[in-house]
Amino acid sequence: MAQTSLLQGKRFYCREWVFHKLLHCLQEKTNSIVSVNSVPHKQANVANPGSNASAARSKGGPWGVLLVGGPGSGKSAVCTELLWPSSPQGLQRGLHRQGLAFHFCRADDSDTLSVSGFIRGLVAQICHSGLIQGYEEKVRDLEVQSALQPEECERNPAEAFKRCILLPLLAVTPPQQSVFILVDSVDEGCHFAEGEQRSSGSSRTIAELLASHHEFFPPWLLLLCSARKQNKAVTKLFTDAN
Repeated sequence: MAQTSLLQGKRFYCREWVFHKLLHCLQEKTNSIVSVNSVPHKQANVANPGSNASAARSKGGPWGVLLVGGPGSGKSAVCTELLWPSSPQGLQRGLHRQGLAFHFCRADDSDTLSVSGFIRGLVAQICHSGLIQGYEEKVRDLEVQSALQPEECERNPAEAFKRCILLPLLAVTPPQQSVFILVDSVDEGCHFAEGEQRSSGSSRTIAELLASHHEFFPPWLLLLCSARKQNKAVTKLFTDAN
């Protein structure tokens, strides 16, 4: 089941610059859809020291945006407003209509930190979104369904993420406009994995899973994550991905 926001339904104020930046990133990707098959998708790193959002950019636009800020700075509120706008301005922007899937991580709820649960939740949302034609048909494949089974997904989340989400998305006809996947508080749960021994190719956290598979993201898909700026390990994980 998709994890939702505890702030849904509450009024949102200010921070319009965040939505303008996201709108620009999505528009860049929309503009690149036509020519994406003829341009190699390689990501370069760009840092904007004067902003709380950093984007890793490629020729087709940013592959992802990381929104960072201190505790209580409003990261979750921004994510909530993006998906469920509470103001006329938010509704007019229409960014929520480009939301393909979302996930809200919470430190007090271990289910929201489960990598396999995250994958299965995204698959369900993408199927029901109606934004990607042909995806639901592809995930009906027996091999895909096998990788999506709870035990198998728990055992090998990296393979499940590629086989059940990324590869099917790469195989469908691109949508007419870009879409985004939102993961709020992606740094939550990372401290649980600090003492674990990493096996080859394993992804112990949602953050590791996303950062280690960005090269498989379709050029028309924007990944939007939020994290505390104090968590330099997660920030480095995303800004150093190549």
